[in-house]
Amino acid sequence: MATHDRSVPPFDPSLPPDPHRLPPPTEWFSPHAERHLLDRPKFCPMCGSSLDGGLTSEWWVAEERVFLTWCASCRWTGNVVLFDRAIIEEPEH
Repeated sequence: MATHDRSVPPFDPSLPPDPHRLPPPTEWFSPHAERHLLDRPKFCPMCGSSLDGGLTSEWWVAEERVFLTWCASCRWTGNVVLFDRAIIEEPEH
């Protein structure tokens, strides 16, 4: 579905308003808001349903980005952590 920010002319009046309006680029948190919309979990890790009706809140722990996530479909709540690289140790058999 195509949308457009109606505060920036010219816009096509036949398009609905943008549901995820970003702050002006001059605001200090503007790049963070854009990354949040791009990187936030889109689907529930437990049931796979869309998180559009749920909750996704982001915070930082040092360099880690953590998304507190609640799914309206299955009622799952948990943290989703983004990482660049994972080091996993497998126990010996």
